[in-house]
Amino acid sequence: MTEQKRQKGVFALFSWTTITTQTVHAPDVHDRQESRVEDYTKKAIILKQIMSNKARRYQKINAAQNIATVVVSSLLLFFGFSGIEKIQKYLSWIGSVSIDVTELVFNVSMFLLFLIGTLHLVFRFPDKQSQSEKAVASLASLINEISDTVSTRGNLVVSDEPSKIELIRTRYEAIAENIPANSDKEFIRAKRDLAKKEQRKTHLQVRPQQLFDPAQQERIVASIVLGSRTMVDILIALRETNEALYLGGGLVRNGVWDYLHGYASPTAVDDVDVAYFNGLDVEKRHDEDIEKKLSGRIPNARWSVKNQARMHLVNCEAAYASLENAISHWPETATAIVVRLTPTGKLEFIAPYGFDDLLRLNVTNTPAFANRVDVIKERIDQKNWLVLWPRLRVSLASDDGAIARAVGT
Repeated sequence: MTEQKRQKGVFALFSWTTITTQTVHAPDVHDRQESRVEDYTKKAIILKQIMSNKARRYQKINAAQNIATVVVSSLLLFFGFSGIEKIQKYLSWIGSVSIDVTELVFNVSMFLLFLIGTLHLVFRFPDKQSQSEKAVASLASLINEISDTVSTRGNLVVSDEPSKIELIRTRYEAIAENIPANSDKEFIRAKRDLAKKEQRKTHLQVRPQQLFDPAQQERIVASIVLGSRTMVDILIALRETNEALYLGGGLVRNGVWDYLHGYASPTAVDDVDVAYFNGLDVEKRHDEDIEKKLSGRIPNARWSVKNQARMHLVNCEAAYASLENAISHWPETATAIVVRLTPTGKLEFIAPYGFDDLLRLNVTNTPAFANRVDVIKERIDQKNWLVLWPRLRVSLASDDGAIARAVGT
């Protein structure tokens, strides 16, 4: 590696450190379309925040009214038992007070008690508080139901099945129709409150020296994987089906790039790549049998299971000696990563080229694709990588020399 290239790599690593230790806002990427279910989820979250704000406001008003009612009622009760003349005598200990002033205080207290009672009857703040709290509970239940459906059934990001969307839409509209109308001011405040909550969340903190340590790099990637409910559910399904199954690098790669770009929701994937190595039986039907078993556990995911012991035939290459050897022949270094969940609950990675390029947002080919960089260019264009993740840097090395293109900031 030349000194110039090494300095570029160090600069990119420190740039990534800045991304992970600061608040990162997702750029406006129009091609990154959200699903309809994600849209309903976000609407429900905002509506829940509005109702939560209202419930707190009504709770404070009710508390103030109750305190005022107790104070004024106690004062009137004191007036009633003591009488105006005695009250005047008590007040004269503090200062000279006429009988007219004493009566005025009594009449004002009566008026305040009447006013408080009228406010209770007219504005019905206790009922409004109860309605807001019920709406919060209903919306929280809907959000949790969507979240459970998305993760435990493997709808990577979400499923756009018409029946499921219709059920979610019906539930959302039923809740929305039975809650009070909301103003634009309340909507803006809810958005601001949600943004503050997001800023208070703990973020992965990385020191610059950690980025040069392979063990620390693996820990960083493992933290991002374990922070994704979708990937954890898939890893559990793979382990329960066959402990030799590994999750392919596409989903891991996307998860890391999403995190480094500050995306709140994951980028959708075409399918879930699963890799394993069995040199004793390379029949494709075994892959299909595993796909059926996985579909039984997570029905809505599009599984793509490949025994890497037979993929050399597809790629017209020499036989692969192991799973790691097979992965080293995948197109990009950032994609050449697989992971599985061990029986003890730990993550086990196979990454022939490490995690440098993945964490540096660097798209470069593996040595096996030195003569086929056009294939990777086509993948980048077809999958819209530079649109989905604008911070990516493309650097493809071929026999004709290096082709470098800096993208983003």
